[in-house]
Amino acid sequence: MKSNKLNLTDEIKPKVDGFNNKVLQPIKSWFSKYISKKTFIVIKKTFFDIYSLKKLIMTIIFLLFVPTIFIFLPTGVDFGLISTHHAATIISIAILFPVFFFMLGIFFTLMIGFSGSSLIAEEVKSGTMLILVSKPISRIKIFLGKYIAVIFYGMLISFISIFTIGWIGVLMKSGNIDHFISLLPFLTALYLYSLFILFLFTSITMALSSIFKKPKTVSIVVFILVIFSFIAFFLIRMFIGQFYGIYQIYHFDLGYHLGNVFVLFIETLNAIPPSAAWQILFGQLTGVYSLTSTIDPDQGINLGGLEKTNYYLPIFSLLIWVLIAALLLFFGIWSLKKREISV
Repeated sequence: MKSNKLNLTDEIKPKVDGFNNKVLQPIKSWFSKYISKKTFIVIKKTFFDIYSLKKLIMTIIFLLFVPTIFIFLPTGVDFGLISTHHAATIISIAILFPVFFFMLGIFFTLMIGFSGSSLIAEEVKSGTMLILVSKPISRIKIFLGKYIAVIFYGMLISFISIFTIGWIGVLMKSGNIDHFISLLPFLTALYLYSLFILFLFTSITMALSSIFKKPKTVSIVVFILVIFSFIAFFLIRMFIGQFYGIYQIYHFDLGYHLGNVFVLFIETLNAIPPSAAWQILFGQLTGVYSLTSTIDPDQGINLGGLEKTNYYLPIFSLLIWVLIAALLLFFGIWSLKKREISV
C-alpha cells in the first residue's frame, strides 16, 4: 500500500509542478509586475474619490426606481396557492424588462460612464496626473488601479441593487422567504450579466478617458453609445423590419448582443422557463427572438416559447464583446502610456 501511495505521488507531483510553472507562476509574475502595493494605493484613493455613502444610496435608489414601479403592478395571482418555483417565475417575469432595459441597461451603463469619465481626462487636465506620473509608479499601474476601482464600485452597486430588487419583489408579492430562495438562480444570472456589462463599459469609458482631453466629451460619447444600444437600434429594428436581417445590421447592434448574452446567462442557470410571456417584449427590444407564433400549426401544441433569430450564438456574442472589452482595456493603457502629460 505504501509503495502504491508513493507511485501515485510520483505521478501527480510532476503534473502539479508543471501547472505551477506554466499557469500559476506567470499569473504571480504579472500581478507582482503590475498590481503592486502602489497600485492598491491608487485603487483605494480612486474608489473613495468616486464613492460616498450618500452617493451610493442615491444611485441604488435611482437604479431601483423603475423596477419597483413594475413590482407594484397587479399580477392577479394568489401566491399562497402556487408553488415556490411558479411564484419565483412570476416575480422574475415582472422585473425582467425593467431590470434589463432600465436598471442594468440605461441607468447602470451611464453610471459607469459618468463615474469613470473623469479618472484620466480630468486628472490630466487639472495637472494631478503629472504629479502621479512623477512618482515611482508606472502609467500602467495608475491606469489599472483606476480601472479596478471602478470595477469594484460597480460590483458593489450591482450586487446591492439586484438582490434588493429581488427581495422587494418577494415582499410585495408574497413575503415568503422560500420564494426568494427560488428566485436566487434568476438574481445570480442578473448579477453575472451585470459583471459583463461592467467589464465592457468600464473598458469603453476608461479607454475614452485616456484619449479625450475633457471628461465631458467622454460622458457624451458614452451617453450616445447607450442611447444607440438600447433605444436607437430598437427603433431601427421596428421600422425596417425584415431588412434588419437582410442587410445584417445585427453585426453592429450592441443592444442585440447584450440581449443575446443576457439570454445566455438566463438559460445556463435555467433561471426562467422559456415563455412568450417575457420573450415577446424582450424580442421586440433586442431582436433576440423572432416574433412568430408559439403554436405548432400541425399539432396545435404550444412549443414553450419563441424561436431565436440566431444571428449569433449567445456564446459568440459573449466572447466577441469580452474580446472587444479586453482590447479596449489594452488600448486605454497604451493611450495613457503614449499621452503627453504637461501642466
